[in-house]
Amino acid sequence: MSADRYAADDSLAALQAAQAAFANALDDPAADIALAAHLRIASGVNDARLGLYRGNVRAARRQALASAYPVLAALTGDVYFDALALAYARAHPSREADLNRFGAMLPTFVERYERDARYAYFGDVARLEWALHRAAYAADATPLSAAQWQAIGAESLMGARLALHPACTAFASRYAVLAIWRAHQHDQHDQHDQENTAPDAWPARIDEPGWTLVVRPRWHARPLAQTRAAHEAFVALQHGTTLDEALERAFDIDADFDFGTQWRVWIEAGAITGLLDSNSG
Repeated sequence: MSADRYAADDSLAALQAAQAAFANALDDPAADIALAAHLRIASGVNDARLGLYRGNVRAARRQALASAYPVLAALTGDVYFDALALAYARAHPSREADLNRFGAMLPTFVERYERDARYAYFGDVARLEWALHRAAYAADATPLSAAQWQAIGAESLMGARLALHPACTAFASRYAVLAIWRAHQHDQHDQHDQENTAPDAWPARIDEPGWTLVVRPRWHARPLAQTRAAHEAFVALQHGTTLDEALERAFDIDADFDFGTQWRVWIEAGAITGLLDSNSG
């Protein structure tokens, strides 16, 4: 190996070490001394300039989390959420350039972070918000038209595996998280949900189990309340069962499950887009 090659390798290693030291210093002021060893300045690290970088990074991370979790931020308040964002960033530093993916682990993290049992629902509120956040950026799919669905025929449909919209998430919770989420939607209800645009009232009981389906009709992510039977049927479809098998699970839970009404809700919301079985229909 030539001397030039050795020099190039040394330079690359020095650059990588300096970059790692800089990244560490952005998260931990105690790492400033280690960074100074990599900088060619007589007076060491310029605390003011590094402080600007550190503040900008923290603000960007905090904003990314607040954008994905606006209800959680409202529930906790600014001081709490600032501390949560900082602790989360240290435990789960961003590994991607896209900060829209930065908050993926926050629901699990906040459950460990918040020890007060009165706020145990924070984790599930965050899960619902992350499902809505992911839905906004998910791939699109064009559902079959009403005429195409009718052409399939009931027998073929019941024996088919169904294609579901990639934006959909079926979500079960021990808490009334959908009601909590709706109570924070000031003048933002979907016009197809109800005429009244005022936010819903805070739920009478938080420890009320619920089942929610996140959908994205017309590129607008929104949550739909479901029954447990509908939830289990949809999850079964996500796992690749036939429609007939999924309905068996629903009727085992609720003998009076109204499949006709539920099917219309799924179709109108674009949750079911077509068939997975190429030989069906």
